[in-house]
Amino acid sequence: MQHDEDDKIIMKDDRFSNFYDELKGTEDSARKAELVESFISSLDATNYPVLENDTTAVFLYRYSNGSISVLSDLTDMAEAIPMERIPGTDLHYTRVYAKADARIEYFFIIDDQQLPFPDPLNPHRVNYTVWTASELAMPAYKREPIFEPFLTGEPGGYDRVIRHTLDGTVMGYSHLIHVYLPVNYEESETRYPVLYFQDGSDYIESAYVPHVLDMLIQQKRIEPVIAVFVTPPNRHQPDVPNRMTEYGMNENYVSFFTDELVSFIDARYRTIQEPGKRIVVGDSYGGLISLYIAFERPDVFGTAYSQSGYVSFQNDKLIRLIESSSLKPVRFYVDIGIYERNVGSLFLPADETDFLEGNRRLKKVLEEKGYDFIYKEYPEGHTWGNWRRHLIDILEDYFGK
Repeated sequence: MQHDEDDKIIMKDDRFSNFYDELKGTEDSARKAELVESFISSLDATNYPVLENDTTAVFLYRYSNGSISVLSDLTDMAEAIPMERIPGTDLHYTRVYAKADARIEYFFIIDDQQLPFPDPLNPHRVNYTVWTASELAMPAYKREPIFEPFLTGEPGGYDRVIRHTLDGTVMGYSHLIHVYLPVNYEESETRYPVLYFQDGSDYIESAYVPHVLDMLIQQKRIEPVIAVFVTPPNRHQPDVPNRMTEYGMNENYVSFFTDELVSFIDARYRTIQEPGKRIVVGDSYGGLISLYIAFERPDVFGTAYSQSGYVSFQNDKLIRLIESSSLKPVRFYVDIGIYERNVGSLFLPADETDFLEGNRRLKKVLEEKGYDFIYKEYPEGHTWGNWRRHLIDILEDYFGK
């Protein structure tokens, strides 16, 4: 992990280096223990992880019986970086280097044997339903105040959504559906644009979309909208069918989504029944299928938003399809993290794990074909912290008042 030479270093914090030098100059073990205890006690949410400058951060962990390593977005959660133990103490440390406006998620691992766990010194965490990650925000990263109630990793709730079970016919099994309605929906006759989300329960629990919509509407940053959350079967389980069998450009799923699901929602809620007022959204595999749904059925969805989309799927199958087809009346919004160079290395084909380059290839084809699209890269990884924050960008872009 190399320092980005183009990043200008503005701030400087010598607390850790001064503490380290004092430890090195102290031979008395009891005094070393006192210095460690005092330094660790001085850390809180305002000054840890220790940001030595705009592009350098220090992680710390106390452990006396073995080795500690760090897994982070900087190595796509694939390569564990060993922490160094300070001689004569139980304190381990490591420095990481990232862009000044980066936001990184990370875990610790003990002895390369146990499951990764969040940094106990860092209260900033991101919820993943089945685990929790720690969050490092570099000095120039701007936190969105909307997420303040969830900074320590609390899951999002279902208080503001309506639950349905849709027994679709084309897929041969049912789907769990949740529907968000704007405040005062029942008190008016207004019709609303609709957002459709893949991985619906994850967008509720880990991206807090109902809360985000409530706040953006309340703050008059966007017009009121309806949101539909579709959860794949066998969520977070290896059993089939699952999100992978559905999202891998499955034609039956496209039919289910565009014909059965949209009809179900339009029949029950006051929606604006026009392609230009429907957006389909997804992350990773869900980004792939969202792009594909809108590309195949622009008569239903006028816009697709792919967050870190798995567009390298099957040797760029979707990219090649777009390249070889005539221009469609659909708009694309695509974003990707610059730390997404080796996603899913344990289970995806080795030549498909560089999501950043895959999305750059998609951008090139969209440009060449003349599509109306927005493409953005962020100094972040393949994470819910990334997706929840930048979802706000498209909401304000499309529905801003």
